[in-house]
Amino acid sequence: MTKYNPITPVILEQLQQTVGEEYTLIHQQITEEYGHDAATKNDKPQYPEVVILPKNTEEIAKIIKLANQYLIPVTPRGGGSGLAGGAVALYGGILLDLARMNKIIHLDREAQYIVVEPSVRTSDLQATAYQQGFLYAGDPCSNDQCVIAGNIATNAGGNRAVKYGVTADQVYSLEIVTPLGEIVTIGSRLKKNATGYNLPRLLAGSEGTLGIVTKATLKLQPLAPFNPNYLVVMPDLQGVVALVKQVLADPLLDPLSLELIDIKTAKDIEAYQNYPVFDHPVGDCLIVQWEAYSKEEISIRKKRLDEIAKKQGSFVVKEIAGDIIWPARRIWGKAIEAKNPIRFSEDLVVPVDKINKFIDILEDLSQKWTFEFRIAGHAGDGNMHMAIIPQPENTGWQTALPLLRQELYAQTYEIGGRLSGEHGIGFKRKQTLATLADPIELLLMKSIKTAFDPNSILNPGKIFDMEAV
Repeated sequence: MTKYNPITPVILEQLQQTVGEEYTLIHQQITEEYGHDAATKNDKPQYPEVVILPKNTEEIAKIIKLANQYLIPVTPRGGGSGLAGGAVALYGGILLDLARMNKIIHLDREAQYIVVEPSVRTSDLQATAYQQGFLYAGDPCSNDQCVIAGNIATNAGGNRAVKYGVTADQVYSLEIVTPLGEIVTIGSRLKKNATGYNLPRLLAGSEGTLGIVTKATLKLQPLAPFNPNYLVVMPDLQGVVALVKQVLADPLLDPLSLELIDIKTAKDIEAYQNYPVFDHPVGDCLIVQWEAYSKEEISIRKKRLDEIAKKQGSFVVKEIAGDIIWPARRIWGKAIEAKNPIRFSEDLVVPVDKINKFIDILEDLSQKWTFEFRIAGHAGDGNMHMAIIPQPENTGWQTALPLLRQELYAQTYEIGGRLSGEHGIGFKRKQTLATLADPIELLLMKSIKTAFDPNSILNPGKIFDMEAV
């Protein structure tokens, strides 16, 4: 690992000259929020030596060049909503808060794209597109907190990935500052491009370790006139999974979203909201949404969904208002936390055709180690957001939890799954990744990091440690 240097008064003065003293925070000016992200809010804060709030790309480039000159670590920060510790300054140094760079620069109606700065909130981006008759298809559940650069950093998926893909699929091009302080635009506004390596795809999911996004050009989709939502209640989770397979295989249905909510999670959400969102659920639930261009199309698709669900033994199939079901889906984590203050989150992802096997694994291990689980999963793409909760009689859960996780991760990999679908690795999961990843795959990733960031100053200590390179 690189031996980093502290920020001296001389370096601090150069930083202040770059962005202004008002936007250079030190000592008591660095509030507790800068010591953690959403994943580490209950941990001991880890503070940077200085927080810098740049206003443009050029200021960031100057800061990164200065950091290379003096070997100072730099941690980029967007909305602070990350769930892997990716925005925590593990080695002190500079925390680069991009909050001032939050403008929507341009929306082109004819060519159907939008250009934004890194700290535009995802919900604001969606609302702007909607007002102009377009859909921005990226839709992570924390859309009112997360920002577009953070979505790119973790390659966030969200509720619409089943049809439109993850954040990388929405990106035309990115302006970035490299780890050496150079400014470059990667990618282009093209439907296809075989001109060398696909660098925007490489940056997506790199968690701020390969470059700092300062501008993004993103795709927009035509806005469908109707987006009906349906709640299907099934006898058990395996019934939900079987229904998911049927819906995905039916070319008529073409779902926009397929979200799995187990019965206990549905009950927790109702208790938290004090509203019968799921009609006091009697089974495990599937939320189905699609885009439609006529009422006749809606009717035909609803009839098909009824037929398929009935064959699978459904209890309920009903239309439900989007302003009821989607806020409930988005707050599932808060609802679980309110009732179960001791819980442990997971973001595992498996092939869609292996979800049934994953549910079997989860149920078997939960029984073996005396835990419960809650799921609010993106069933259409196999991303299983979960909470693992010790049962009251499990007085030795602190010892059992790592053993359960070890078995869960190993069996998830055996069926072709991976450790994270969209939350990323950060520093919270890097030791686990080191034990699960193919050593050659991990070495390739570290080699890419070295090529981009030879001094290892950009978001060090995330995804993996560099000692083994």
